[in-house]
Amino acid sequence: MTDNILRFWQSLDSSDPFEPLFSAAPFLMLSTDRDGTVVRASWFFASTLGFSVHELLGRPLVDLLTEDSRKRALTVILPQFYRTGASQNEEFNFVKKDGNVLPVVMSAIAQYNSEGTFLQSLAIMFDNSQGKENAQELQRKHRMDAIGALVGGVAHDFNNLLAVVQGNLDFLKRDPDDPERQEFIDDAVEATKRGSSLIEQLLTFGRRAELSPRPTDLNETMAAAHRLVERLFPSNIEIQTINGDALWTSHVDTALLETAILNILNNARDAMPGGGRITMETRNVQINEEFINRSREDIEPGRYVMISLSDTGHGMDSRLLSKVFEPFFTTKALSDGSGLGLSMVLGFIHQSKGAIRVSSEPAVGTTFKMYFPVEPVDTSPLNTIQVVRQTLDSEKKVLIVEDDASVRSVLARQLKDEKIKVFEADTGDSAFAAMSSGLEPDLLLTDIVMPGSLQGPGLVKKARAMLPDLRVLFISGYPVEITHHSAGISPQDRQLIKPVSQDKLVTAVIELLVQD
Repeated sequence: MTDNILRFWQSLDSSDPFEPLFSAAPFLMLSTDRDGTVVRASWFFASTLGFSVHELLGRPLVDLLTEDSRKRALTVILPQFYRTGASQNEEFNFVKKDGNVLPVVMSAIAQYNSEGTFLQSLAIMFDNSQGKENAQELQRKHRMDAIGALVGGVAHDFNNLLAVVQGNLDFLKRDPDDPERQEFIDDAVEATKRGSSLIEQLLTFGRRAELSPRPTDLNETMAAAHRLVERLFPSNIEIQTINGDALWTSHVDTALLETAILNILNNARDAMPGGGRITMETRNVQINEEFINRSREDIEPGRYVMISLSDTGHGMDSRLLSKVFEPFFTTKALSDGSGLGLSMVLGFIHQSKGAIRVSSEPAVGTTFKMYFPVEPVDTSPLNTIQVVRQTLDSEKKVLIVEDDASVRSVLARQLKDEKIKVFEADTGDSAFAAMSSGLEPDLLLTDIVMPGSLQGPGLVKKARAMLPDLRVLFISGYPVEITHHSAGISPQDRQLIKPVSQDKLVTAVIELLVQD
């Protein structure tokens, strides 16, 4: 359309063939000089933004854009436009005079004189408001569909786990001396572990997992994965590993990274029932603004280590590829997978401030590329739990504040097993009353949301007014609670997510008690 308009007006005998378009036609049109300054604007464009034409002249084009559009224009679109002399169907968001946003789709061409010198740009835009609304509505529908699948999948898996726990406890209740009681106990414990694992996957998917990042050589991680899958995968699958030279050190949760790698590799194995090849590669990469804008990734530019996992399996078409990270979406039988694996991978990588890209072609194969940022980290050695146990003062006191009596009882027993002196309270109010009456705990282990007037962070704030050096460990059933109740929380405070194993609880408590 732009070329047709240009040819039409250039064919007219006029020193200014575009004047009728800019002054009278109901088109969103704009012209800028080589510096990106607005030298011309159609009355329709100016009035749509709420300005007069005079108010727009002389202003830098980028000053009329939203921050995200301005950033993309300066780093990607404008440099490309000045190299090629044209730009087609680029999306921008202009800011109206009243502060509202006008989304447009813009196409532009450059005008040159007979010597090839740039004179000005000519851009025609189309209001994309309705298109944006339709896209947002479709996104909302997809989000609700995903939530429905998530709830259904969680309910299915948890009902199965609860059936195991309840059934075995019923056996024990009916006959505590049944000779198979140990088997009942083992089955129930195993079901609770699987339930905890499911919760961890959900939190990772939702980017709410409690990560334990540490300096990691990804070449070593890939070597370990190679050894494992080489033993477990069929002999008709060839495993090839290509290690990057002088690989930068990443700061990641190694356990979750290994789980993510195995999730992808297991899918690769299943995609090659007749055999094939898996290629695992690491490489240092520098991510710039152009990559971020092109891939629409919400990451910072800088140094990253890339892990590439490729297979020669049956691959995926565009429809399957668009659903690959959806929770509980799976092409496998229900008994062969929950459909949470790749959702967990996506959540873990985003929470690690990284990115993941996937490409696939039917009958050719699939490639996953994961990018992990390189960060400066403190590599000083930490005391092991065995060492800190030896230095623990047996007179240290811990006050547990938890409104659920069963949970409070379990926490107290776990700490008493370590000879830690434990006091208990069922609300923040009763805990503060005990401290006001003279109890001086060395550590406060508290839930975040409880009945009564004092929630966990509020209790901590009042308790620290009496005991400034009080150590605090929050324990919560849902990690986002701490972001909604942040007043009174200090950087040195720790947080654990329920359910928590005895080793993890005791380690956190002891490390807090012996820290300087």
